[in-house]
Amino acid sequence: MKDTKLPFKEYTVMSNNLIQNLNCSDVYRTYTLLLTADKDSLETNTTLEQLAGFVGEELDNYKKSKSTLSFNDKLRATGEVVIRDIDSKRKDRHWTMYRFNQVEPGNYRRIGREFYDTYNTLDLKLRGFILKLFSVTEPHSHVIKLSSIRKLKELIHMGHSTISRYIEQLKDLDLLDEIGDCLILKVKGLIIDQPKDKQVEKLIAMFDHMIEFNEGNNKPLSRECMIYKKYKENGFKDVKNIHAFMKSIQAGTVGRKRPVKEDIPYEIIL
Repeated sequence: MKDTKLPFKEYTVMSNNLIQNLNCSDVYRTYTLLLTADKDSLETNTTLEQLAGFVGEELDNYKKSKSTLSFNDKLRATGEVVIRDIDSKRKDRHWTMYRFNQVEPGNYRRIGREFYDTYNTLDLKLRGFILKLFSVTEPHSHVIKLSSIRKLKELIHMGHSTISRYIEQLKDLDLLDEIGDCLILKVKGLIIDQPKDKQVEKLIAMFDHMIEFNEGNNKPLSRECMIYKKYKENGFKDVKNIHAFMKSIQAGTVGRKRPVKEDIPYEIIL
């Protein structure tokens, strides 16, 4: 790999186990390393010197010291990465291959290249802390429920005072809101996966069939079919929640008036 050509993907997936068992700085380093990994094999031979350049720090931070393990040893200790040496046939050239485990459904986060591009001037530990917070969000959301700061501390292996200090820094940067007993991340590049809903898939297939049948037989479309067709032709562009939208169409409530005479708009915003 050449330093002049960044082998970065548009996004990567990162195991929650990996995020939660590394310290903040190493979490961000690992995220950056994953951006260089092949999307199918999850392998990369990016060197530590290259990685340090991508992250924006000195190579010495990846080496073993009296008080800490090397970056590679810390990766090995997570059980999420296999690291092996590559024979370069040259004594002065050393290559290493990293192969990350495939993530488990429901136990990973999807993080975009946008996060790297947007926040690379933030303190390194703060960048990693953002990813740690993302790893404990509610499913399919940027919301973190804080029933107690102790629970969060146990999940991401950090002290109470450190967590509180970083949270205040993110609030000051307008990257985090606190509403009631929840924290809400406002960070670019943290990608939320939409839940798979087989019922919605069935409803879409049902409406497609009804429209095709009625139009093929010159029969008028129902009000619900007309609404569905309009939004589908526009790629459901203005629909914020496809699941709620389809269920509302099935129930016949989209566009109808509530008992208090308030219009329910076609656009479903939750």
